[in-house]
Amino acid sequence: MSKKFIIFCLSFLITLPVFSQGNCTAADQLPIKLMKAELKRGVKTYKKQKPSVYYLSYTYTDETVTSLSAEANGKYRTSTRRSADLQVAARAGSPKMDNTRHLKNQDDGVDFVKSGVVPPPQAEQNLAFRRYLWQLTQSAAEKAQSDFHRVEADMQTASERQDKSDDFVFPPKSSFCRQEPAVTVDTKRLEEMMVRLSNVVRGQSEVLTSDVSFEMSQGHRYFVDSVGSEIVTPFLFMRFSYSFESMTQDGLILSRVKAYDVLTEQDLPDEQTLRADMEQSLAELRELNAAPEADPITVPAILNNRAMAVFVHEVLGHRMEGHRQKQDSFGKTFTSKVGQEVTAPFITIVDDATLRFFNGEPLRGFYEYDDEGVKVRPVTLVENGVLREFLMNSSPINGFPVSNGHGRRSYGNSPVARMGVTRLISSKTVPYEELEKQLLEEVKKQNKPYGYVIDDLSGGFTLTGTYFPQVFKLEPKYVYRLYPDGRKEVVRGADIVGTPLVSFSKILATADDYAVFNGSCRAESGWVPVSAIAPSVLLESLEIEKTAKGTQKPPVLPSPMAVLKEASK
Repeated sequence: MSKKFIIFCLSFLITLPVFSQGNCTAADQLPIKLMKAELKRGVKTYKKQKPSVYYLSYTYTDETVTSLSAEANGKYRTSTRRSADLQVAARAGSPKMDNTRHLKNQDDGVDFVKSGVVPPPQAEQNLAFRRYLWQLTQSAAEKAQSDFHRVEADMQTASERQDKSDDFVFPPKSSFCRQEPAVTVDTKRLEEMMVRLSNVVRGQSEVLTSDVSFEMSQGHRYFVDSVGSEIVTPFLFMRFSYSFESMTQDGLILSRVKAYDVLTEQDLPDEQTLRADMEQSLAELRELNAAPEADPITVPAILNNRAMAVFVHEVLGHRMEGHRQKQDSFGKTFTSKVGQEVTAPFITIVDDATLRFFNGEPLRGFYEYDDEGVKVRPVTLVENGVLREFLMNSSPINGFPVSNGHGRRSYGNSPVARMGVTRLISSKTVPYEELEKQLLEEVKKQNKPYGYVIDDLSGGFTLTGTYFPQVFKLEPKYVYRLYPDGRKEVVRGADIVGTPLVSFSKILATADDYAVFNGSCRAESGWVPVSAIAPSVLLESLEIEKTAKGTQKPPVLPSPMAVLKEASK
């Protein structure tokens, strides 16, 4: 199935960017100097060809990744690797119509980049680096020109487009440079602690797999383009996490996962705190194994803060990404609703990737310049319930002719409009305890047997194409029923399904307990880091359906760790 229409977001595989002021020296900017020289040479030649390659950009990324992992009292992965890669983006034709235009029956869009691993530049005349750049430029230019010819042919028989906006708007010229020194961690100390913590699963018969991991990624990105932009930005990603997985006798996979996103090794919780958290997660896993299975039902529900943040991202956010609005294969749920009320009047939703922290917590979706060299700015998507703007990259749409810095991609992919830090803000909040009272009142009012509280939501997917129903499916990991008498009952196997227009019209009330979801999201431009912020929210109704199960049952022979008790803590 086309990856364009199925968009996944996850709360794991995540890291956090850190930036601070620093000065860039001439040596720091060596990749910029080399790319500028090759760019000047390329533009001079390719712009004269037919079709003309009218725009080029180069992105060089120098990254070092340290990974540690432990399982069941053993260290099974320790690695540090350095990688350097180049990405060349080429546009042929003209801004009005170029090689990036979607062709008929082309669900996955048009890739207009070429990428490859390169040797890091070491000297002023680094011919190896420039040779790789020359090769990638030639390949990208040839592909752009070939794709443009296909676009020209396609337009001879294509139906009239609803949105006749140009294919590209030139980004403004930008100059920005920040260099940061490398960060070190005590890998030996972390390894020893992780091995000790991995022992917590001893004697836990429910646990089939477990993992304790640490990952740090750091480096710099260098960007130049034919407009004249020169941008250097550093990144430092660091995360400690653990996960436990179990399987019920009827084939349902259960999991508990927790992550700690930090700026330095010293910011990590101490070993005692980590052990306590892991034991709590194991208790929840045992509880889920013994819990009854959820039944399909539509009932009033509370989405607790972090779960609501995922809900906003999935249900609304992807439909606010601007480039989709002019694709005739896109469902256009909100395309024509600018200026109209789409949710409760006390709700405002802003995507502000300039936010580095929220209540002291680092935000994974923070960045300063997007992957098209445009400085990011806050975008008010919904103001007091009314739709106002879309997230824009350099692909203009009707009513929104310029980028607001949301062109994003991962290695090897072409940038499109994507979310950064999406924040739901309510002007009408109550304490969380009051929200639960209102839930019970709504349960009684609707004569329902119970309501739902969605406490943990790891992610899900959303369908956005016209060939599919405009629906979403989210995957709760820990939920419970709240009965009219106040009793709470944990259940397993409850998925959330619905449609965006209906779902956002069901918001009744919000709490004042804002929290952060940090995750990674995959769409046609690859995996990108994202954050979302929201309070707990009461919905008039939420549809629950059963989670898909496997056809296998748990192993007959228990894991060796299940028959061993931990000797000492």
